[in-house]
Amino acid sequence: MHGSMGGYYEIRVTGPGRKHYRLFCLLDNGAPEELAERGFEGPQIVVVNGMVKAHMTEFSDVEYRKNVRDLGDDYLALLPRRIAT
Repeated sequence: MHGSMGGYYEIRVTGPGRKHYRLFCLLDNGAPEELAERGFEGPQIVVVNGMVKAHMTEFSDVEYRKNVRDLGDDYLALLPRRIAT
């Protein structure tokens, strides 16, 4: 992604009724020492959140901030990182 969403990755799927499903992810990568400090043995793909929108609409910056960037910032601020297994 670009602009204020730089660093995030988006998985896109279009469903019935041309509804758009989005999954927003981060890549948590670094040197082996950095990954160990975060609680990882290797790089991680982090699913931050998912959102749904109607055809021919856009998410607002407020929606991106509240539903993706704030959650991503919270995740990145923690050591060790929270994980689900």
